Amino acid sequence: AKTMCSGKAAQQQLATSSAVVPVPLVQPTWDSDRSDQQVQITNSTVSAERGELVAFGKSCFGPRGVHQFHIHVQRLHDYSFCLIGVVSSAYSVAHGWPGYSPYGWIFLIHGLKFHAGKGEAYGVQCGQSDTITVTVDLDHQTLSFAKNGQDLGVAFTNLPALYDLSPVAFLLDKGDTVVIS
Repeated sequence: AKTMCSGKAAQQQLATSSAVVPVPLVQPTWDSDRSDQQVQITNSTVSAERGELVAFGKSCFGPRGVHQFHIHVQRLHDYSFCLIGVVSSAYSVAHGWPGYSPYGWIFLIHGLKFHAGKGEAYGVQCGQSDTITVTVDLDHQTLSFAKNGQDLGVAFTNLPALYDLSPVAFLLDKGDTVVIS
């Protein structure tokens, strides 16, 4: 079963024995404390007030299991792009774009994937009005993406066994807007 969980639920799950504890479904949210100051956050929506901004979701993965969240690309300027994926708590904006960091695993919606500065062709191009589903499988240590429900396959293997991963979106242009669910 695929689930979403809050950081609190993840801590409770980690504190239990090796028995698998069901993870409650919780709406993922943006983290205004960790996100760039010039990112406008309204409920589940985030918009860039200037270009090249990072918005972080709150940590929402347990130590085990398969977890999903969705990013809907609500507004994207012509020739713009956004990066969608996960970062560990070790990532900071000082590392540059999330996909250039060893702490980020990213899908660039132009059909590329990035980790630690290495990019490869992956999936298909996406744009405004598309919904990207991010699937974090901590049992098999993989990260996958889907576009509008179409599975794009496993993007990353050997994901570290971390429960401190959080959703992330990098917005290139002022006014670019995404919604998390």
